[in-house]
Amino acid sequence: MDELLSKSQNKFLLANALGKRAKQISEGSLPYVDDFNPANPIITAMKEIAAERIKVKVLQGPLPKTAAESLAEEPKKKRSLAKEKKKKTKVRK
Repeated sequence: MDELLSKSQNKFLLANALGKRAKQISEGSLPYVDDFNPANPIITAMKEIAAERIKVKVLQGPLPKTAAESLAEEPKKKRSLAKEKKKKTKVRK
């Protein structure tokens, strides 16, 4: 288990990657290691990550908005909320 934790940034990413890969294996994906256990896809996923056949990495999310961009979007949000409110009141009549 310590070897697996060294392959990923944290234990939550590792658990997520193991779960997704185990699901793929149980749905019919071929394993990337020779010594796999067909009855237990989680063990197979663990062996794949330990053998570095699968790499665990974090993709970078969207960049944070600047203060000017967030202020520019605020009136648009208010207008769209006002339009939705008008539509809801018309539907009730």
